Amino acid sequence: MIRGISGLLKVFGGVVLLVGLFSACHTTKFVPENERLLSRVEIKDDARDVSRDDLKSYLRQQENLRIIGFWKLYLGIYNLSGKDTSKGINRWLRNIGEEPVIFDSTLVDRSVEQMGLFMRNRGYYLSQVKDTTWYPAQKKARVAYHIVSGPRYRLNDVFYRIEDKGLENLVLNDTTNSVLRSGRGFTSELHNQERDRITDLLKDNGYYNFSKAYVYFLADSTIGRHRINDTLVIMRPPENVPGRAANGNHAQYTIRNVYFQVDMDPQDISFSETEEGLSADTLMYDGVYILYDKALEFKPDVLTNSNYIVPGDLYQASLVERTQSLLSGLRIFKYINIRFRDVDGQVDEEGRFLLDCVIQVLPGKYQSYSVEVEGTNSSGNLGAAGNFKYQHKNIFRGAELFTLNTRLARQNQFVIRGGDGEQFNTVEMGADASVVFPKFFMPFRIEKFRQRYNPKTTIAVAYNYQRRPDYTRTIANARLGYTWRSSRYSSHSLYPLDFNLVNIPTVSSAFWEYIERNPFLRYTYEDHLIANLNYSYIYNQQQLGGGARDFWFFRFTAESAGNTLDLLAPLWNSGQETDYSTILGIRYAQYFKTDIDLRYHNAIGRFHSITYRFFGGIGIPYGNLNVLPFEKRYFSGGANSIRAWPVRAIGPGTFKDESATFYNQTADIKLEMNVEYRFPLFWLLEGALFVDAGNIWGLREDVSPEGGLFEWDTFYKQLAVGTGFGTRLDFNYFIFRIDTGLKLHDPSAIAGEKWIPFNRKYSWEDVAFNFAIGYPF
Repeated sequence: MIRGISGLLKVFGGVVLLVGLFSACHTTKFVPENERLLSRVEIKDDARDVSRDDLKSYLRQQENLRIIGFWKLYLGIYNLSGKDTSKGINRWLRNIGEEPVIFDSTLVDRSVEQMGLFMRNRGYYLSQVKDTTWYPAQKKARVAYHIVSGPRYRLNDVFYRIEDKGLENLVLNDTTNSVLRSGRGFTSELHNQERDRITDLLKDNGYYNFSKAYVYFLADSTIGRHRINDTLVIMRPPENVPGRAANGNHAQYTIRNVYFQVDMDPQDISFSETEEGLSADTLMYDGVYILYDKALEFKPDVLTNSNYIVPGDLYQASLVERTQSLLSGLRIFKYINIRFRDVDGQVDEEGRFLLDCVIQVLPGKYQSYSVEVEGTNSSGNLGAAGNFKYQHKNIFRGAELFTLNTRLARQNQFVIRGGDGEQFNTVEMGADASVVFPKFFMPFRIEKFRQRYNPKTTIAVAYNYQRRPDYTRTIANARLGYTWRSSRYSSHSLYPLDFNLVNIPTVSSAFWEYIERNPFLRYTYEDHLIANLNYSYIYNQQQLGGGARDFWFFRFTAESAGNTLDLLAPLWNSGQETDYSTILGIRYAQYFKTDIDLRYHNAIGRFHSITYRFFGGIGIPYGNLNVLPFEKRYFSGGANSIRAWPVRAIGPGTFKDESATFYNQTADIKLEMNVEYRFPLFWLLEGALFVDAGNIWGLREDVSPEGGLFEWDTFYKQLAVGTGFGTRLDFNYFIFRIDTGLKLHDPSAIAGEKWIPFNRKYSWEDVAFNFAIGYPF
């Protein structure tokens, strides 16, 4: 196996070297005679608030793509092809490669023009853009753009001219939210933002037919001192257009009726003012009409609880979007369309026009299943796992999401101890089932909470069985929790009831003798009960299909266990002689635990990105059990952690147990930092370079192994550091990942060999291969 991996690495290294040398020495192989390769484009800009990335998007011709800042990989792959395009290998190399960019002086002129326009739109009306072209070699050209920004124009005063006096109070009372403020740098984008803001404001106050085309600006830059007076103008609607009232102003609209159309062709429906006039099976429920052709497969309150468009209310665009979002969040509809029909010639008591709302929903497939297979190879230890997942999205006809997961995993571990090899197997199997209800189960009703926060209640149970050579352990779990969203990016979860029962039916005699000498290990492998309350907050700016963009991810969790049980313990522990309390003979844990996970994804251009991650966590045991339960302790290493080490193979601190037969290091504190540079290679293949650092430590000296205690003056010297290279196959629906980690700093090594480079030779124990699905973070 090792020979095979070594051979693959050598072949891969040879291909990389060949492409690198060929791309460096033959970049102009396919450049025609009397033409030049655009080898380099530079932008020099003196404006502090204008980035080079902003200006790059206005270049009409850019050089071939660079990997890691200097390597033109795709051009090198293209140049590996021959000139005979009838051969398949040549066509394949050209398809995955990138043909040379031929210098075009006319595109330089257009780039100068476009960047100048961009600078003026940013308020730099006196800016100058100049270009310089030179030829470093016979068939190469380089271009540099120099931007002298000059002074930036700023807003002086903002005036309003509102032709429709019915809008005047509404608009002027909301000027505190305006993006147009005196002293702010002037850009055309400010006009776009203010136009959108005004339009959203009016559409949220009944002006259904209002559009941003009715808003324009008059900017006066003649007042001097590089200042601009800006006037916002709102027009009245022209004659004979929808949304014009009798007095010539913009018309407000009120919702007359709301119709839910379920699994029907809209052409088959004719509407009337009365329920009897509807040409379909109709149910009047909670003030709205529900039209359907066959029997409803879900309860009617599934629709009404997700609806924020109410008959008799003013039209509000934000509530239409909210309704769309809530219906989509139910995950039982494959198609949702909300449209409005102007009721011609009819007005309400206040003279507002009337709208009928039609919400068309098409139910999707309620049931699905998936099968996943994972493989790992860490320091020669092979493992495989299989997962089966079943979902029913309407299990009780109320859009409840039922999920059943089953998992079976096995790993063969080979440990060299005392010069002899020892091989053993570990087996893990389990299942968990959950039901997510699209509402809060509470003894009291919270009005409008469903519409505002999209709450959910989760009831779940799980069972896990682990068999190792030294022990067998089972974990049973039951929990009840609530989740809700407070904003576009923020979500919360609160689990007031979360029970874990850990039972260890068998422990080998040799292993028990070993752990008896270590209080930490002894407590870890005893039966115990965990009853905790936990809360988590997530802020996530990432958007699916959002393209190349920067985003932040932050997660905070906190949990407390055992306090309620400790208050009630005297009720059932009277006369007990032990120095700790039990429930039904099982000791329960008390602890407080909290951690944070912070990530930042920095998009570099369209295809490249750097992702940073920091994780920090601490668990503090107290009271009835003076160590954290095993399943609540931190560990490090593996495919989503420090990838140069196997799972649970790092720490605590500098500790290393030479006598252990398997990796099982855990502790109370964890710190971890990761940096990963991601870039495309070819076809579906992506590449990554990464550096990982971190470790785990104990809090209490009496239950921490030697060298495993956290100390402020030494912990930073005990960070495990690894680096490596990864490849990922992006199949859109999922990403298959292979990461090769290489140790740099091993805190458990002897003095003088902790930093491995230049101190000792590398061995296969210093390399780890990780196979996984999805990005590591």
